[in-house]
Amino acid sequence: MIAVLIAAQLTLGDAVARALGQYPTVAVARAARDRTLADVREARSASLPRLTLDGTATRYQLPGLVYPLHGFPSVAAPTSNLVFDRTLFQGSAFLGWTLFDFGARGGRTHASRSLAAAAGAALSGAEQQLVARAAASYLQVLTMRQTLAAIDQRLRALSAESERTRRLFAEGKIARVQVLRADAALARARADRTGVAGRLDGAEHDLASLTGVPFREVANDPLMAVALRDSSAPSAGVLIPRALGSSTEVTEARSRAEAAAAAAGAARATRFPELRALAGLIDRGAPGSPFKAEWQAGLGVSYPLYTGGQRAGTIARAEADARGAAEQLRLAELTAAMSVDRAIAILAEAHARVLALESAVAQSDTVAQIEQTSLEVGSGTQTDYLDALALALQARSSLIEARHGEIAARIELARITGELSPDWLSRNLQ
Repeated sequence: MIAVLIAAQLTLGDAVARALGQYPTVAVARAARDRTLADVREARSASLPRLTLDGTATRYQLPGLVYPLHGFPSVAAPTSNLVFDRTLFQGSAFLGWTLFDFGARGGRTHASRSLAAAAGAALSGAEQQLVARAAASYLQVLTMRQTLAAIDQRLRALSAESERTRRLFAEGKIARVQVLRADAALARARADRTGVAGRLDGAEHDLASLTGVPFREVANDPLMAVALRDSSAPSAGVLIPRALGSSTEVTEARSRAEAAAAAAGAARATRFPELRALAGLIDRGAPGSPFKAEWQAGLGVSYPLYTGGQRAGTIARAEADARGAAEQLRLAELTAAMSVDRAIAILAEAHARVLALESAVAQSDTVAQIEQTSLEVGSGTQTDYLDALALALQARSSLIEARHGEIAARIELARITGELSPDWLSRNLQ
């Protein structure tokens, strides 16, 4: 039974995997990525020949020529080659191909591929954000549960003190004010527990929503404790280049800048003509006449001499988009560098807070035990004991929060640098 219960525990890895598998933000980003991949196929098709098949059957009021005239009828037989019918059939196959367009098609294809890369980076970013959010929610549940356990420990101690003071008061050994003081401390602890229990309920609902696990199962699941395998982190000199190279925000901005530059190049290519080739096969007939096919082939040059400013406006817009995308890339790089610095500072602060609180918890527990012993032997005061107990449990709750805060800061640093993934969690957390 114990083995089955342990196997049913929801680990952090399970929570992240469930969130990635069912939460809509990733599905939306994946659909956007798939759309850009379809755009790539569509843009690439412009570089290939296009084959078109057409077929018509037309009924006319008056008879018309079934076959086109390719010369004047002879004087001796003016109508021998002319065939008329009110119902005409025609089928055609045309093959068209733009042979050269000064890079317009290549620019559009390059732009679509860069946008697909940007969408891929956005999908990776959505996945990493969801991993970070699921981990934060999981840690929040653990924090609230461990804080609640610390408060329950305090409640047990305060309940014991309340019973002790009532017994001593009944024996006439202490004043009633000590009973009231113990009851007041117990009431405050119960109020604190109510607040923490409410926050725990909200955290469990959030985790259930992210993972798709029913709330009752999450509320009854003991979850698995989480700790860092190694609390050290690389320096900013190592992490900033890593963030500039693999951060999803920077990667997406870089790909969009490349797409905008390629689109601007494709727009500028419209200043030049296009060279096109055309070949076709046309088959005509009528109900009473056999089908006769003929072929055609040719080369053409297309160049709009005057567009009323449309071409100039398109080029100007594309170039403005390219400049804006380049600045967005520069902004993303600056933001990534600042985010790394900020995350490192937060991580260092969290680690220092953990070390300080570990010492504070040990000292506070010792003080509380001393004050309890002094109170029991009659050399201490109840006020000193209650204050020491409150400080000890407060320090323990703060330590729990600080430890999980350090883990969350390390996860956020991994997200900023583009490293965060379920595999990263398994390698860096235990």
